[in-house]
Amino acid sequence: MFKSTFFFVIILAITFCYPLTSTAQETAAGSTQKNNRSQQTQTNDKKSFDSASADLSEEQCEKITDGNAMIERIARLEGAMSVKNLTLKYFDKALFNFSDADFEYMKLLKPFCDNSSEDVAKLIFDKLKDKIHEAKETRKNTIEWIKKTTDQLQGIGGSPSSVKKIHNAWKEMENRSHEMLEGDLKYLADFLNRIREKVYEKSGAGNVKFISPFTPPDTMPEPRKND
Repeated sequence: MFKSTFFFVIILAITFCYPLTSTAQETAAGSTQKNNRSQQTQTNDKKSFDSASADLSEEQCEKITDGNAMIERIARLEGAMSVKNLTLKYFDKALFNFSDADFEYMKLLKPFCDNSSEDVAKLIFDKLKDKIHEAKETRKNTIEWIKKTTDQLQGIGGSPSSVKKIHNAWKEMENRSHEMLEGDLKYLADFLNRIREKVYEKSGAGNVKFISPFTPPDTMPEPRKND
């Protein structure tokens, strides 16, 4: 009797545990496959430019012929590249949007198209890459300054000191204009003009004639009196 009961318990245990074990194995297998796919995706994302499959043709050469001189001038610059140059186009693409793969491709395409040295092409596009990266970082810092400035001036009052703050922001915008794109400059200029108008309305200075739109009223020279 004891043996029969013992074997019955063993059979039940095997019966119930097998599906659980099988399911766990399937789950583990599925997880492993997902991990493998994830690792494969990461590997593909990190894969460097495939030079063997690069399209080196006359059709592609036509896309860079007119811009080669411009690219070489930028690469030869001693100092930093102007942020505004990020909108210049080369290979039918704004420099702002160039990827690492694009630079590697250009190192092959340019020598193919104009029979120039591959070493020279590498030097040109490595320098260009550095200058574009630096310009993008400069613009990023300027965008952060623009955001900080607009946040600070958003709820400004109508006192003369408020007008001075707007005036100072405008002057700094002019000084940093080479660090931003035309769209960035227009956005900030429009914002400062709107804030200026609100401040003048709050201060009751709407009918005052200023020498400059950003000259604080308390700095206006006294009008000369006729003798």
